[in-house]
Amino acid sequence: MNIITTPFTVDELVVPEEFNSLVEQTRDKIQQLAKRIDSSAYKALTVFVDPIDGTREFATGKGQYCSVLIGYNDQVGKPVAGLMYRPLTEPASWAAGAKSENYADGVLDRPATPNKKGILISDGKTSEFLGKTIEELGYEKVPSYASGNRALMLIEGKAGAYIRDTGGFAKWDCSGPQAVLEAYGGIMAKLPKFLSEKKLESYTYLKSKTNLDFEPDTVTLTLQNGRDKNKISRMFGDGDSGVKADEVDEVKEYACLQGLVALDKSNVADLDIIHKALKAVEAKVQPTYT
Repeated sequence: MNIITTPFTVDELVVPEEFNSLVEQTRDKIQQLAKRIDSSAYKALTVFVDPIDGTREFATGKGQYCSVLIGYNDQVGKPVAGLMYRPLTEPASWAAGAKSENYADGVLDRPATPNKKGILISDGKTSEFLGKTIEELGYEKVPSYASGNRALMLIEGKAGAYIRDTGGFAKWDCSGPQAVLEAYGGIMAKLPKFLSEKKLESYTYLKSKTNLDFEPDTVTLTLQNGRDKNKISRMFGDGDSGVKADEVDEVKEYACLQGLVALDKSNVADLDIIHKALKAVEAKVQPTYT
């Protein structure tokens, strides 16, 4: 991202000139805010920022599902604080939290009746594993868009669970949401360890040139998680390759490769029930980690 000299750019995209003054004004405000922070403070934290979570939704007129996500992570890459902000709802809605400081606050869009037995599904195809899990639990499908919005929906009580075995999301999608969800009493963890040991294992949120959560021969290479998109496209087309990655250099450094299980505060008490259902499904249908 270049916001120092014109033309401003984000990757290969050039920002239209009509937005130059807005970019400059915002950049200058951020620089003024930076002067208020002790230059030696917070050096141990790693910050993941997603300025538009739900880019596709934003580009297709569904801005109410988009959010700004900021996640702060400690020395070993575990989330300690976060912010999720939906700027285009009316009124704007947000949630922030830091579990270790007993802090959770926000302006939330809560339904009249919480939907504890609702499970969030994406607008895409539901995997066979997730479909069978929903049947096993007897939960209601709740359509949803974008990672940050889904975490906010859990906090708001619009659903009680968000489970996925497939990928297509990155660490900036869940660093902030995990911290905030946990501050509100919920959980977010990788799926494999929860399945095998009922253990809540977090993704590792640190700056890195390789994927810190990679495990050989467990994840199927796709255009979304593969480091070399052109090679995957040439070899396998637009679908899943069907080939497991055996080297860490084959996958993107910040891809989330092991699905997730996320629950709101009210469903944490049902961990045993949810784990039992997942194990029953796993005996028949294996998760598809991508």
